[in-house]
Amino acid sequence: MSEAATPVVSPERWSESLSGPPILDSRVHACSPIRIRRWRNIAPDIEQPPLDHHFVSLHLGGSKRIRRTGEGGALCQDVHAGAFSVVPAGSSFLWRTYGPVDFAHIYIDPGSIAHAVSTGFDRDPRDVALEETLGGDDPLLRAVLGAMLDEAAAPEASDRVYAEDLLQLFLHQLLRRHSTVRITSSRARHALAPHHLRRALEFIESSLAADIGLAEIAAVTGMSAFHFSRAFRRDMGVSPYAFLIQRRVAGARTLLIQTELPLTCIADRCGFGSHSQFSRTFKRSVGLSPGRYRAQH
Repeated sequence: MSEAATPVVSPERWSESLSGPPILDSRVHACSPIRIRRWRNIAPDIEQPPLDHHFVSLHLGGSKRIRRTGEGGALCQDVHAGAFSVVPAGSSFLWRTYGPVDFAHIYIDPGSIAHAVSTGFDRDPRDVALEETLGGDDPLLRAVLGAMLDEAAAPEASDRVYAEDLLQLFLHQLLRRHSTVRITSSRARHALAPHHLRRALEFIESSLAADIGLAEIAAVTGMSAFHFSRAFRRDMGVSPYAFLIQRRVAGARTLLIQTELPLTCIADRCGFGSHSQFSRTFKRSVGLSPGRYRAQH
């Protein structure tokens, strides 16, 4: 009789079996399907069962050597900080780290990958698989993963549209460079009709105070979030996130000059999540804090 297959488990269940709790357990933003966890200084030997999620491991904390044992034998790889590994759902490995134990896991449910494949590459998700990677180096993916980790570490200061832009770019780059989809299979669909652009701009303008995301903006055009984001950037010269911030800052400048509203009230009216996010974003855009800008004008 053949040996029964090891059942798949959730990332939450696996997390409970590790030698210590994560120092970060969050999502890129509240509505995101992508969960991020980070561990530091736990036991260097980790048994990873087959998971019901794909995950990308971002190697942090300095250079180290990683040994991975599982189906296909053992692999040993010297990695630097910022290198990453891709582990498709259902894979099972034993991991051993020689050096600083510091890593973040980005868990991706298969449904999110399937959606990105069908909307971003016009392919049947059943024909596409992630490719296992140990200690890979992809500068764009590394930068996006780092930004996602920063967003997850400070959810109170996170901007939803920016976080969703990061997620779309992460999934596209992951599939484009580290799956069997291959970019040549993608069909160009980047045109944004004038009436679609007008609807998007009107929706943004009427929703500056709301907690809108990329999906809501794209929905008024009937496009996927990924294709809308690329088409918007091509037509407007900036991403939807950058344009939304421009309009929120412009509204704040008007209120600072024309009213005596408290800064917290202006932050709320212009769609900033907090006074600190408002001050930080405004100063980065204008070069002055909101208080100094009001005093000078």
